[in-house]
Amino acid sequence: MPVRLEHITLAERVELGCTCLLYAGQYGLVTDLAAGLGTSRQFLYRLRARARTALAAALAPGASGRAGLDTRLLVDDAAVTRAILVLSQVARASVRGIQECLRDMLGVERSVGAIEAVLQEAAARARALAVRPPGPVRAEADEIFAAGRPVLGVVDRHSGAVLALTPAESRDETTWGCTLLDLLAQGTTLAGLTAAGAEGLRAGARAAGLPEPALDHWHTLRDLDRTRQLLEHQAYRALDVADRSTRAAAAEAYRQQHGHRPRRGRPLKATADPASVAAAARAAGVAVQRADDTACVLAGVREALRPLDPQTGQIRPPPAVAADLQTAAALLRGVGGRAADAAALLERRGAALVASLTGLQAALAVSRAVLDEPTVAFLAWAWQHRAALGLADAAAAWPAQPAAARWVWAALDAAGRTTGMAENLNSVLAPHRAAHKGLPTPVLAVFTVYRNHRVFSRGKRAGHSPLDLLGLPSPHWLDALGYRCAAAARPRAFPDVLSQTVNTLAA
Repeated sequence: MPVRLEHITLAERVELGCTCLLYAGQYGLVTDLAAGLGTSRQFLYRLRARARTALAAALAPGASGRAGLDTRLLVDDAAVTRAILVLSQVARASVRGIQECLRDMLGVERSVGAIEAVLQEAAARARALAVRPPGPVRAEADEIFAAGRPVLGVVDRHSGAVLALTPAESRDETTWGCTLLDLLAQGTTLAGLTAAGAEGLRAGARAAGLPEPALDHWHTLRDLDRTRQLLEHQAYRALDVADRSTRAAAAEAYRQQHGHRPRRGRPLKATADPASVAAAARAAGVAVQRADDTACVLAGVREALRPLDPQTGQIRPPPAVAADLQTAAALLRGVGGRAADAAALLERRGAALVASLTGLQAALAVSRAVLDEPTVAFLAWAWQHRAALGLADAAAAWPAQPAAARWVWAALDAAGRTTGMAENLNSVLAPHRAAHKGLPTPVLAVFTVYRNHRVFSRGKRAGHSPLDLLGLPSPHWLDALGYRCAAAARPRAFPDVLSQTVNTLAA
């Protein structure tokens, strides 16, 4: 077994190897050196051979030009951990899908338990990264169901930052109230909250001491439109029945006159007596009239809920809108049939639908103290058509009083009528829900960090992340979780010290 010679240093080994190589063939040199060092001649012969090999490799001519970059992929534990998290969030892969990707792409074998442990560790780190907006935010709240369990989500309307994303056993007043109280305890100040028609959410907001959430207009208009579509389908079915009865009566009259039915087509299975034909025609007329009346009233409801007059920019007063909704509900009850369902929906949600307009009027009170009503209406009209007019700032629309003009536009920007950001969050979570057959808590925790740190690639928020829009630091999401980003480990494009570029041939 070879023994390491500790009394011979590295510098001495280099000198010995070069000496034996330089004076090779000199009689007695190796014997004298071995005796003086207290070692064997074989050690010096091996040292000479290694020195010859090292010098030959170091002095051999290399390829012309700069040295090529090392493009080999370093797959260590840190790289595998990053790959697991990226596949989980970006590719929305399941645990077994991540396992297969690691094996086929990186040649790395990881058990399901090891992958789950990485996700659990990342989730524990993610839960410690609470978002604390520096100022008041206007949020949107909604519920998404996964595997029969609700997930309660709260999103900032302006930036799209996920403020809360909590799986729960129920969606009642207590659960929503605790979620909102936890959000307030983290340091978030809610300047306004817009929500759908969930009763538990609204009751939870009241229990948490928050103002009544403004009702999302989109869900109500969608439910009203379903009633319109139902009545329209009923009208078409009634028209089809009346048409078949009319044609059946005509075929029966032909048979009685000629002794046989018309030869074209199959016999119609419809009542052909005059009383039934008349009744079918009357029913079709009533159904068509009901569908037309309902569509006309609901078009008026949709127009009444618009905060601004599209022609003049006049901001609709909340009492007038509330009166219009009450009148529409009364008209729908007069129409009868399934239109009464739409009337009941309007009566139940009318006050909440006007809440966003009430908040807009309160926000405009400061501007109205400086500007007269025609000027406010003009600024509102310019805000509606700012893209076509090429206006990026309210001061360009009203240079005389730029600060007050900006207040008007800020109030209009803050007035929320929908929960679009919350619905967008639900759509982004859909692939995770399909991959995991639900929304596990670790996936939601890491997803919150990924979503808040991810830079938007298109749209009006392109080039910014949600945290960036909130005015908060926004590092890479893997850096935020404590995992070094793969981009930071890339080698330098060129070495720090460049080799000589002028050779003797060029000279």
